[in-house]
Amino acid sequence: MGFKYGSARFVGVLGAAVLSVAVAGMVPAAAGPASGGGKNTVKPAPFSNIPADIRQKMHDQEPLKKAASKISWAMEKSGRGGGFAGIVLQPKSVELWWKGKLPVAVSKAVGQARGIAAVEVKPARYSQAELKAAASGLMADMKKDPAYPISRVAGSLKGDGLVLTTNGKGKGLAARPKTLAGVPVSYVEGGIASPAGRWDDQPSFKGGGAILNDDIKGNVKSFCTAGWGVSDGSGHSYLLTAGHCGRVGGGWHNGAWTTDWTGLWIGRAVRENVGHDLLLIDADSAGRMWDGSKAGTFIKGVSGWDWAYANEWVCQSGAASGAICGIQNTSDFAFVGWFGPDAYGNKEWYTDLVVARRADGGLPAQHGDSGGPIFSLTNGDREVIAKGTLTGLDNKDMSMIYYQDFGTAWRDFGINVKLG
Repeated sequence: MGFKYGSARFVGVLGAAVLSVAVAGMVPAAAGPASGGGKNTVKPAPFSNIPADIRQKMHDQEPLKKAASKISWAMEKSGRGGGFAGIVLQPKSVELWWKGKLPVAVSKAVGQARGIAAVEVKPARYSQAELKAAASGLMADMKKDPAYPISRVAGSLKGDGLVLTTNGKGKGLAARPKTLAGVPVSYVEGGIASPAGRWDDQPSFKGGGAILNDDIKGNVKSFCTAGWGVSDGSGHSYLLTAGHCGRVGGGWHNGAWTTDWTGLWIGRAVRENVGHDLLLIDADSAGRMWDGSKAGTFIKGVSGWDWAYANEWVCQSGAASGAICGIQNTSDFAFVGWFGPDAYGNKEWYTDLVVARRADGGLPAQHGDSGGPIFSLTNGDREVIAKGTLTGLDNKDMSMIYYQDFGTAWRDFGINVKLG
C-alpha cells in the first residue's frame, strides 16, 4: 500500500462509515463493589452530575437529532450507500453531505426534517462507500499485521478524503502517501485503544449493572458492564454487552460475586459478533438503566434508541465509573479495526465503532466499564435514549472513548431496546 516503516510497533485500527474502533480484553474493575440492589424506582430528577452548560447543549440538540433521525431512517429503508457521505450536527443546523443527486425518498425526508430543524444539503466529493472501498486494501494489510504503523483510518463525513491516525507521533513511517487508491489522505497523531472491563442488580437486569464472567471466577479481571436490555422479534429477552468480555456459551453472574463468589445468576451468552464487539446474554432484562455513581443508587427509564451523530453530546454509565456526561462524538466516524485480546487472550479484530471525547479532558471511562451503555437524554432528562455500548479507551488520549452504536447491534441481531 506504499507505507514503509521501521522497528517501531503500532497497533492497527480501521472502522466503518459511522463509527470507530477500540477495545479488547477485560481488565480490573476500578473500584470495589458497592451495592445498589433493590433501588428499582425511577428517579425523576435530572442527572445532577451534568454541568448546566453541557445539559443545555444536550437539550439544544434534541430537535437537530429528531431531524437527523428522519433522514437516517429514510436512507436505511431505501438502502444505505448511494452518495451518502455523512450527517453532522452543527450548533443550529443539520448538515447532510451527499455526492450527486438525492434519491427521492431521502429528498422527501429532508423536506420533512426541515419542519423540525434547519437542514443543509452539501456536496461531497466522495461517498462513504467510495471512501471505504479506497481504504479496503489498507484495512486488509492492517488486519494481517498487528505492528502496522497506522492506528486508525477514518472516512471524512464531509466526503473529502481519508484521515489516517499514526501512533507514537508517526515514528517508523518512512513515507506518507498523499493519496490512497486515488483518494486524498491527511494524517493526525494519536494512540491505540485499551480495554474498558452497580454491583448487586436483580432481575429484571438493567443497563449499567456490573456483570461477571463465570469463566474467570474469582478474578476481578472478569468484570464488565451490562449495556442494554433488549428483545428480538419474538419478544425473547437479552442483555447486550461488549463481545470481548465473554464468549458464546459462557455464563454470567451479577457483581455481588466479588464478595463471596455466590452472586446471582444472570444467564448464558448465546450470540456474538466478534468484529463489531457485541455479545447477547440470554437474560431477564428491563428497559431501564442504572444512573448516578458507581454504586448505582437509582435508575432511569429507556424511551428508545437512535443513530449516533457527529458532534452529538452523549454520556456513559459504567459499573466502575458511574454516569459520566460531557462526552461528545467526534466527526471521526472511522473505518476502524483494531487487534485486541478478548477475555481469553484471543486476538480479535474490531470494526465500525464511534470515536468520542470528554470535552473537559477528564477520564470518560475506567476499566470495567466495557459493554456499558452509551446514551443521550430526553423528556427533561428523566429518560435515556440508547446510543451504543462501550468498547474501550485510547491509550494516548485518555479523554477519548470508542463505542459500538446501537444501530449496528440492531442490524446484526435483529433486536430492539426494551422500553421502561
